[in-house]
Amino acid sequence: MSKSEKKTISANKGRPLQIVVIGANFAGLTTANHLSRNFSVTVIDSRQQFEFLPNIHELLSGVKKPDSLWIDRKRLIGRAGHRFIKDTVTSIDPVKKKVYTSGRKRMPYDICVVAVGGVNNTSGIAGTAKFSLPFKSVEDCQNIFRKLKSLTQSKHRLPIVIVGGGLEGVEALGEILRRYRRHPGLEIHLIENRNRLLANRPRSLDRDIRKICEPYNVHFHTKTRVTKIAANRVWLSSRIALDSDATIWTGGAVPPPLIHKSGLTEQPGDWAPVNKGLQSNYFDSIFIAGDAAEWPGLERKQAYDAMDMGECVAQNIELLSAGEELQDFHPASKPTVVSFGDLQTYVIMGNIAVAGPLLAGAKEGIFQATMTKLDPPKGLTSAIDLYNRTSDSLFNLAIPTLTSFSSLRRLAGFRFLI
Repeated sequence: MSKSEKKTISANKGRPLQIVVIGANFAGLTTANHLSRNFSVTVIDSRQQFEFLPNIHELLSGVKKPDSLWIDRKRLIGRAGHRFIKDTVTSIDPVKKKVYTSGRKRMPYDICVVAVGGVNNTSGIAGTAKFSLPFKSVEDCQNIFRKLKSLTQSKHRLPIVIVGGGLEGVEALGEILRRYRRHPGLEIHLIENRNRLLANRPRSLDRDIRKICEPYNVHFHTKTRVTKIAANRVWLSSRIALDSDATIWTGGAVPPPLIHKSGLTEQPGDWAPVNKGLQSNYFDSIFIAGDAAEWPGLERKQAYDAMDMGECVAQNIELLSAGEELQDFHPASKPTVVSFGDLQTYVIMGNIAVAGPLLAGAKEGIFQATMTKLDPPKGLTSAIDLYNRTSDSLFNLAIPTLTSFSSLRRLAGFRFLI
């Protein structure tokens, strides 16, 4: 950080510092919630509702409802003493320190926090945007749920293609099997361009998931990629053509164009590089948090990392305003929980994976605890939301497990995967 920048930011005694937070997902929302009311904070997002994206796969089976995954952003941010604007940021001018929106707003800032996440990566494949079902939001997954529910009314052959064998693709497969595995015509094809499922996780997970799927009509196509998608057909680079009544696209995320357009990266398609305090490498008055940040040494992009980043950014804004040195961001060593419907759950810590259906409670516990942390029951609305979330958990997850003999029998299994 330059000395002139430090003086400029810490010398604004006549008015509160103006902070603009772009994006109100895990990182942006956490930043806003940890910023003092002594700042003038404005949070901008194109959607009114915060969405708990790590659990959207459960919408495919119906064990979660959209309302249980939404929180009203305006209410949350207002409760923190800040202002929320529903709008889309079109550009950032780091030199003039202004943010521009599609609603023709020009918002000056002293410090800007960019927490915009990623956008759907279609890889430019023909037909993807028109014929595939994206898997990036509550609305997307609810659309998939409705599509599958309609298709399964018939007992005829039902081919489904899932593109992507990462976390989203595997969890989507698990939820489809949870609800529809007894459908006589169900046929699922999962496509992954690398040589195994969950390529960045322990190899044992790939073997275990394949073994679990052996009793079902599930086909894995690895080391191949999709080359074209049509209304009822998917073509692969391995010269295979698959029938598909529903093609679910879980092909990952890429940086939004806003990042490069605003001068925060050298090349289009790069995540924005930051220093260890999550400050932009190019502009001292901009912090970047969540998926948008390319932090040295952090390859994963998990919700808990985004929240930790948001908390670190808020702390560093306080330090910057006081003319003090910034604190480094330190990623926490937390486990990753991967659910595979009601068939299996995995807890991963580094190169170690533990499997057991009983661990499903860990994923649900993380969901409930995080939602309560973001939206503590301090008023009637948040209390009702908490009741609805816990009710869904009880009636759609806990009771079916505890009243099913086959589910109870599976609960006894608990093993390390090597």
